[in-house]
Amino acid sequence: MELADRKGWRGEYPLNGESVEEIASRIEAYLVAVRVEHTDILRIRFSLEEALLRWRDRFGEEERVSVSAAERLGRPTITMELTGDPYDPLTSAENDLGEWADSLLDGIGLNPVYSYRRNTNTVQLHLKRKHLHPAAVLGIAVGIGLLAGLAGDLLLPEAAQNAVLTTFFQPVRNAFLRILNTAGGPIVFLSVLAAVCGVGNAAAMSREGRRLIGRFLVSIAVMTVVSAALLLVIFRPETGGAGEGEIDGFFDFVLRIVPTDILTPMISGDSPQLILIAMVLGHAFLSIGQQSGGLVGLVDQLNTAGLLVADWVGRVTPFFISLLLVFGIWEESLSPLLSLWKPVVLFVLLCGGVFLMQLLAVAGRVGIAPRRLLGKLKDSFLVALRTGSVNTAFGANQQCCERRLGIGHALTRTGLPLGLLIYMPAGTAATIIVILYEAAAAGVPVTPLWFLMAVLLTVTLQAASPPVTGIGLLTYAVVFAQLGIPEDALTTAMILDILFGLVTAPLNQAMLQMALLSEAERTGALDRGTLEK
Repeated sequence: MELADRKGWRGEYPLNGESVEEIASRIEAYLVAVRVEHTDILRIRFSLEEALLRWRDRFGEEERVSVSAAERLGRPTITMELTGDPYDPLTSAENDLGEWADSLLDGIGLNPVYSYRRNTNTVQLHLKRKHLHPAAVLGIAVGIGLLAGLAGDLLLPEAAQNAVLTTFFQPVRNAFLRILNTAGGPIVFLSVLAAVCGVGNAAAMSREGRRLIGRFLVSIAVMTVVSAALLLVIFRPETGGAGEGEIDGFFDFVLRIVPTDILTPMISGDSPQLILIAMVLGHAFLSIGQQSGGLVGLVDQLNTAGLLVADWVGRVTPFFISLLLVFGIWEESLSPLLSLWKPVVLFVLLCGGVFLMQLLAVAGRVGIAPRRLLGKLKDSFLVALRTGSVNTAFGANQQCCERRLGIGHALTRTGLPLGLLIYMPAGTAATIIVILYEAAAAGVPVTPLWFLMAVLLTVTLQAASPPVTGIGLLTYAVVFAQLGIPEDALTTAMILDILFGLVTAPLNQAMLQMALLSEAERTGALDRGTLEK
């Protein structure tokens, strides 16, 4: 039965109670067969079953629905189709964030999507493709790179090595770096624009949403400033004082943010100008209200396409890590790679210290032993750590918030999608560590203005970038260009991005759960009976 369900199935059913139950059961069996996490299976089954029941109430039990489950372009896909007048059965009045929250969950493969074409209502769910764990991919890439590099060093004469480096490795490496620089600007612009539209809607629709947005942004801003100041002492990059002209430089920086046109910043990757344009357009869309619905929808679609490109970049990154190792072995230039243990150790110490302080503070606030709170967070943390994926851990996080921590359902439905985009403390720490490490390694002078720009870019781009593979590397390409860090630094940033990515997702999720627990206690949305079980 599992094999048949994994291959997929298709059928046509009347919209009566018995058929709806049968469809839901077959969908659940298919999700089990393609190894979807248990907590997500329950969520998906419920949402699709609810959609079928709404169709039944609207069109009657005599109407028939076509349901299929199969792989499309390598992605498990569930499709439900009903002929008739347009009717969206996925509208959720209980979600304070509205369509934007749904679009966030659509992007990580947890929400079905409704469409209407050719007199047919369609509800479709595209699940994420199954990939190897990032740690396994990185290990394979490093192993291949070392073996190929050592074998070539032993078997090929120096002239042949130089020829291969000149005709193949160097052009491929340069092409990849050009792709990063080309794609980085537009993707960052779309991410910020989509975030402004979505966060603005959340703030307008919900007092709770406004409070969470402010709390999340202030938290990561404070963490970034403190972390950056500490890292300046540790890395000791070249510094430049305020000096003569520093104030003029600051005002010049402020005025330079205003672009001369809309295309040049995208081509040049000027981050501050891109962010300003995105913010202005986002607020303009919000100001005209419902009239901007089509534009906002177009922005969401373009942003989804951009994130898909970012995902492609992330998938091919291990291949370039293998090339870089071969390149380094043949040119005897592996010393930058051998010193990567320093930022890795700092990341572990910094994030571990912040996590421990938050754990103690929240446990003291809600009146629970830190060890017990840690035990409640453990299961969802391990799911994210084991899979290296936000979408597979989302259902476990939702279950942890409501059934283990006692956070109210309304706060959970608002806070989790919002935090998924904005609240990335571990990701912020990783970004500022990479920026300052690469600046110190390249001898880039750090002035107060440079420091301010690094902090602003880190906070803004982390708060606007969803957790998609590859988005971090594209962000580094944009930030490095703005801060004067050499393009060659992207080679080591590429490896650090994967290494840090192994634990940023579980740490971000665990710290988000604690932030929501603290918010629930403050606003009276905490079920102490559930928390104290």
